[in-house]
Amino acid sequence: MTALLDALLANPAVILTVGAFVVLALPRHLACLWLLLVTAFSAIKLYALGIGDYGALSVFGEQLTTVRVDPLSRIFAVVFHIAIALNIVYAWGQRDRAQNFAMLAYPAACLGGVLAGDLITLFFWWEMAAITSVFLIWAPGTRVTYLSGMRYLSIQILSGVLLLGGIVLLFRENNSLAFDFIGLRDGEGAIKFSALAIFLAFGIKSAFPLLHNWVQDSYPKSTITGAIVLSIFTTKLAVYSLARAFPGQIELVYIGAVMTLFPIFFALIENDLRKVLTYSINNQVGFMVVAIGFGAINGAAGYAFGNIIFEGLLFMALGAAMFRTGTSKATELGGLYRTMPITMGLCIVGALSISAFPGTLGFVTKGLIINAAGEAHMFWIWLVLLFASAGVLEHAGIKIPFFTFFAHDSGKRPKEAPMPMLIAMGVSAVLCIGIGVYPAPLYALMPDQAAIAGYHPYSAYHIVEQLQLLLWAVLAFAVLLLIRWYPAEIPSTNLDTDWFWRVPGRAFLGWVTGASRATWNALWGIFTGHIQAIMERIYLVHGPEGQMSRSWPIGFMALWTAVLLALVLILSFLA
Repeated sequence: MTALLDALLANPAVILTVGAFVVLALPRHLACLWLLLVTAFSAIKLYALGIGDYGALSVFGEQLTTVRVDPLSRIFAVVFHIAIALNIVYAWGQRDRAQNFAMLAYPAACLGGVLAGDLITLFFWWEMAAITSVFLIWAPGTRVTYLSGMRYLSIQILSGVLLLGGIVLLFRENNSLAFDFIGLRDGEGAIKFSALAIFLAFGIKSAFPLLHNWVQDSYPKSTITGAIVLSIFTTKLAVYSLARAFPGQIELVYIGAVMTLFPIFFALIENDLRKVLTYSINNQVGFMVVAIGFGAINGAAGYAFGNIIFEGLLFMALGAAMFRTGTSKATELGGLYRTMPITMGLCIVGALSISAFPGTLGFVTKGLIINAAGEAHMFWIWLVLLFASAGVLEHAGIKIPFFTFFAHDSGKRPKEAPMPMLIAMGVSAVLCIGIGVYPAPLYALMPDQAAIAGYHPYSAYHIVEQLQLLLWAVLAFAVLLLIRWYPAEIPSTNLDTDWFWRVPGRAFLGWVTGASRATWNALWGIFTGHIQAIMERIYLVHGPEGQMSRSWPIGFMALWTAVLLALVLILSFLA
């Protein structure tokens, strides 16, 4: 009992979780203040722990490490705390208890997963993240969001089932629950089924191609603050898990390359700008997955750190515009720069950073990934990453600020964003520029200090390469816009690969349902036929006209009585 209490007290994620439950009983006007205080206390606890393993538990003879702080988990834990604090400030004054609870409990679960030193602890927080995050999708309280939340929960639970199955199989193979390098293949090069199950579990939360549609289906349907919180944690927990368990797996390079490409085209034709940013999540996570495949853990962790800040800033800026106008559709926005100039400026900072403009956070982190592709001498992957970087500028760096604050004049003249939103966006913008200009504090947190020691982001080659890329991307946007080849923003619902789930998938499900019904009816018919035959046989024997119901002569019964008595006497004699 003492060991369990010590393990709980040593875990910053537990502090956040307890704080989330307490907020349910607090007066609504004190909720945000309490959430911020709990976050600060958790951050202090994380700092006090330092590098090491904590919260050791013995469960059924197996040793668990509930808290592991090492350079890789620390950088994710630090940025998670920054994101939690910024989200709380952004949503200051929010009175919805369910959202206030989920806004802390969900990040707490992801933090617990990042700090987990064993697979059982990881699984526990993995499922907690799925359960607590769905409340943010259900928060609007409509039938659409309810159905979306159920679909979201189903795919997240599937991820958990795969993870648990993989853990059981892995434990049978090596009798260990440690959450360390797993690898896809054994010593002979064959793919391990246990590792494949865990890999797919991580892949679902990372939104691998064909497994990504839950992001576009659920995130844009959440509330303004809910979408911001959702955009940060689930996919980054998955990125951390891949970096921990599968670094250097070449399959991740190709999967990540596809992830960086396909969202660009769908984002360009999408009218809902919040959905555009969800495609940006797929694209950005793709860069991190590529970095993990190369074994460039600094690139994956550093870019995850930066993406949480600058993509969060874009979600915040778009959320502020939505808060004032009631819409995030490109066709219904535009011209907001007249009355929301501060939000516009902060949005542009986020756009420059996600586009990796020199002097921003994106520039000093994305270069680590591009460099890794070059050092691996994979020319085509390097070329794909450059193209995808240009695509980021098109759909996130230009489209979001352009269609929100410029483009056509929507006629809307809303007030500037509320002060708490401006403060949260302002701090994010300061981090984007401050770390971009002086990246040393971020580099000091990198997991591989030996690799980062020789990296210089502001070399002439890096600057010229990136400026050329950005210049040509901007020119391409301008030319396409002038000649009217740029996809027009029209009210529509675009389907990407979820078409396979909605159309042939639904048809296949219908066929499976019909086949299952026909099979069941056939089997039930056979079963009932046999039961009826048996009942008829019993009736023939025991029914009113059956053999057992006939009258027997007295002499016949006396004979059988004598036979039975003789048998009893013989048995008694032999005994």
